[in-house]
Amino acid sequence: MEFACDAGSLCEFAVWCPRIALLSSARFMPFVRPSFLAFLDDPDHRARLAALPARPVAVADYEEMVAHIRLLHPRGGDGVFVLATKRAGFYRQTSYGCRDYLGLEELSAAQFVSVNRFMRRRAGEMLASVGHVWLEFDPYAEDALGRALPYRDLPIEDLRVLLAAAIAAAGLPAPSYWTASGRGLHAVWLCEALPGRAGPKLRRILDALYGPTLNADGSVPARRRADPDRDAQEAKLAPLWRTFRDAGLDRGTQDATRVLRIWGTVNPKSGTLCRRLWPSSIEDIQRCRIDALADAVLPLTGAAFRARMAEKALMPAPANSNKAPAARAYAGKTASWERRLQELLRLREHRGRIAVGQRHAWVFLTANAYAQAKGGDLATWAALLAPLAGLPLAEAADCLGTLGRRQKRHEAGEVVEHGDRAWNPLYHYSGAKMADLLGVTTEEADAAGLRFIRPGKAVALTAIERKAAKRVRDGAVPRSDRADAKLQAGRHGLALRAEGKTLAEAVAAIQASHGRGRTWACEAMKAASEAPAEAVVETPSPAVEPRMSDVQPVRFSGRYIGGEAPPPAQTPDRAVDQTPTPPAEDRVIPFPTPRIRRNSAISTSIEFSPGVGVTILEDKFWGRLVIPFGGCDDVKVPDCYSPPVKRRRPPAYSPAAAFLSASTSENQYRRMKQGW
Repeated sequence: MEFACDAGSLCEFAVWCPRIALLSSARFMPFVRPSFLAFLDDPDHRARLAALPARPVAVADYEEMVAHIRLLHPRGGDGVFVLATKRAGFYRQTSYGCRDYLGLEELSAAQFVSVNRFMRRRAGEMLASVGHVWLEFDPYAEDALGRALPYRDLPIEDLRVLLAAAIAAAGLPAPSYWTASGRGLHAVWLCEALPGRAGPKLRRILDALYGPTLNADGSVPARRRADPDRDAQEAKLAPLWRTFRDAGLDRGTQDATRVLRIWGTVNPKSGTLCRRLWPSSIEDIQRCRIDALADAVLPLTGAAFRARMAEKALMPAPANSNKAPAARAYAGKTASWERRLQELLRLREHRGRIAVGQRHAWVFLTANAYAQAKGGDLATWAALLAPLAGLPLAEAADCLGTLGRRQKRHEAGEVVEHGDRAWNPLYHYSGAKMADLLGVTTEEADAAGLRFIRPGKAVALTAIERKAAKRVRDGAVPRSDRADAKLQAGRHGLALRAEGKTLAEAVAAIQASHGRGRTWACEAMKAASEAPAEAVVETPSPAVEPRMSDVQPVRFSGRYIGGEAPPPAQTPDRAVDQTPTPPAEDRVIPFPTPRIRRNSAISTSIEFSPGVGVTILEDKFWGRLVIPFGGCDDVKVPDCYSPPVKRRRPPAYSPAAAFLSASTSENQYRRMKQGW
């Protein structure tokens, strides 16, 4: 329609699309009649038209458009619906009442229709009627890592059959109709109209139907609190969620202001017609009760929920009957929004780029975090984020339109009361919601170092849990792991004692292997002796024929029972010169540095290895006397050696004594303390 003002273009368009040309001629012909007639009289132009290749071009079907719109918004409904078209990245929309006439002029520029109806304009806070449930699939999109989806090359009809079978296997009612949008697939449940205040119920149904962001292996993210009802729901719907994920479910289409492509319009991205895929006849479309769909996807059915609410109503009211406090201004800490902004940018760096299908969501969430932390306007956000997301500037600005309007309200000082707090008009998404929109899994969050944008609607970590996690990241060993290591060290010491080692030798071995002190080693052995013995399960090994070998049998100690078999015999080509290793009883493990212990005022012990060292006696009559022990006979102590001086502990500080010491003697102070 846009190029119908040129005569040549109009005639060329008339050859390819005669139906649209005839429908539009009555509207455009008065402006192009002279040039159009001159064009037809020119023989060269006639030859050019005759030589044009015949190629199929999709033609809009206005009858299908009207039928689709009336299915969603029958005559007599409350509120207004929206017909929109997208040009150069911007949506142009017009509101119509359900009783308004839809003619050729109204439908010629329409591409999308709103699913719900509104009071005056298309906004989430102005819902007049809700009820329909929808799913949007884009098999040509990419996953979070930029990889192609599994069903990308599957024909659209086969994909519909696959999804319909998964929906039926999960026990859900069948969708009322399926739409081939030209580049994807829509599934819509036509339900009865509910008032706009039922929007939260519709949102819960959509959240349960779309499901959480699954882990890389297809499992459902774990929750911190047990919930049998949600466990049963996840076990029932997990296969359906996996099928939806592989089919390219668009997780950013859950908002109540969503618009769908109308039957009979042409998708400019693919050049194909949006058409009704199933059923083949409009008369075969069946509506669904929204309560039946809610009972199939929510953790509790309507009857079970009402029963629990009745039980809760019978519970005694709390004793405190104070009035609720007045709303106080709160918009979240600026530092927390700065961290969220940093995590969104870090997520892009971790992935390398934002995948197709998530670019608009990433731009919107990042711009919202930027507005919360630093302010700005729509032009600034689009200029900063469009190159990072790989979007044209106009398209990035289009998806930030509502955020720009809310920023202006915020700058004007407007607040929105919710609960006992007054929030700014900007969006306040939780970390779990942001992770769900961007497809962030637990493994990806750990790899990228994301602490706030993480999947799952779990309870936030407490301050103690956050500090414990930080200590583990800094290299600290958890207490449970330290207890297990200490128990294993104690059992190792008991095994050495069972082999005939002395207590000092067992303690020294524990100290050398774990780098801990003597007290820790003794406590480990005591804890191991009091702990129950480990159960040893012997697995019978398959029978092996005995083999003859020249290797001498090796005697294993008790703690190595069940160890390795003797090594094979050394052949001439494998023979290696080996130095005989002394028995374990003869090996001595020296200390890194000699250990010095003062026994008395004149006695000092120096230990070079467990049980091996010298004792030095310093006496003013006998002089220095060196007494070796443990076979340490060839150690010479230098003459300049002086034993460490044992220092006295300073007396405890007493303020009264410090105050009185300057003017009071010791006897006077003692008498004062006794009450004299």
